[in-house]
Amino acid sequence: MEHLSQYIEADYAVLSAVLYCLGRVLKALGRFPNRLIPLTLTGCGIALACLGAASRWSEYANWAGVMFDGVVQGILCTGMSVYLNEVISHCGPGGCSPGK
Repeated sequence: MEHLSQYIEADYAVLSAVLYCLGRVLKALGRFPNRLIPLTLTGCGIALACLGAASRWSEYANWAGVMFDGVVQGILCTGMSVYLNEVISHCGPGGCSPGK
């Protein structure tokens, strides 16, 4: 986890938590297919990260930089949120068990 987290910029760190919560909501709905949750989170992560990057337009030289940063950070934050979900589901209150 420490390797992935070094690539996520501090401005986007909260996005991982937001995507984790969104994933839990989608799973709780029951009508939403579980296999589509990661793909949906990826789309939402990219969209939200692009909005965040666009809000700091003055830090970039052009729109390509904004979009690249948004896409990369969105994918990384989605990966972190899915990883966090897996850690929580496999290392619950009873401790970590690899075969759970």
